[in-house]
Amino acid sequence: MRRVLLWFVPAVVGLATALVFAGAFAAGLSGRLGQPVADELLPKAAPAPAATPGATRIVALGDSLTRGAGDAAGGYPARVAKALRAKGLAVEVENLGVDGAETKDLLRKVRDPEARRRLSAAQLILVSISGNDLSHSLRSLSTAGAAPEAGSATTPLRTASENLRSILSAVREANGSAPIRLLGLYSPLPEGLDPRLAKETLLKWNVALEEATFTVTGALVVPTADLFAERPDRLSADRFHPGPGGYDEIAARIVATLSAGASAAPSGRQSAP
Repeated sequence: MRRVLLWFVPAVVGLATALVFAGAFAAGLSGRLGQPVADELLPKAAPAPAATPGATRIVALGDSLTRGAGDAAGGYPARVAKALRAKGLAVEVENLGVDGAETKDLLRKVRDPEARRRLSAAQLILVSISGNDLSHSLRSLSTAGAAPEAGSATTPLRTASENLRSILSAVREANGSAPIRLLGLYSPLPEGLDPRLAKETLLKWNVALEEATFTVTGALVVPTADLFAERPDRLSADRFHPGPGGYDEIAARIVATLSAGASAAPSGRQSAP
């Protein structure tokens, strides 16, 4: 009996682990990771923690990348904070990221009075949004070599673009000075999608992100597509979200866009209000 238990228990644990991994992998490829949970974007039951006097406060908004899916260390917001602490700053992070958030969900939340109050206290605002809009819209595209149905990708892109502009405007209204860093989009796109179509689609959506920042002072897009191009080692086990190495790269790029202090005016392009 003891020998049976010694064999049976590890086998069951191994099988369960394999099933969990397989489920996450399949979900990532099918675009099911991060289904919208809009009501959790700003948990109303959890009051904002009291700010530490003199601390640089980071408020991170958006989807599963902001939440840090695929990483036990807190994703890119936690890594940005760590890098700023290494520069001698006291830093606090409030991470409001939620799996599956689309632009329409975040737009609703940044108009919420409680969200605006939290944003108003930030010295740095990090945003990752629109990746789910893109991946969900691509489900209707045909496979290799085929063109999408008329309007199948255009309407989601237009809607997301309008939402992005409204989101950034609302964030800037809530906080008139903190740097805003909006993550650009990267592959992987669904398997079977024609590579040329995939690149064209990704480019169009990244251009839309850039355009959304043009009239918002202190808002910059942080490109990420090149960080993951032909670098599967920077993805997590689901092959969809970044892994620790990918989040490291994203955080380093964000920090590189900031001036010596996160609360100071950001370096780089300054757009007209």
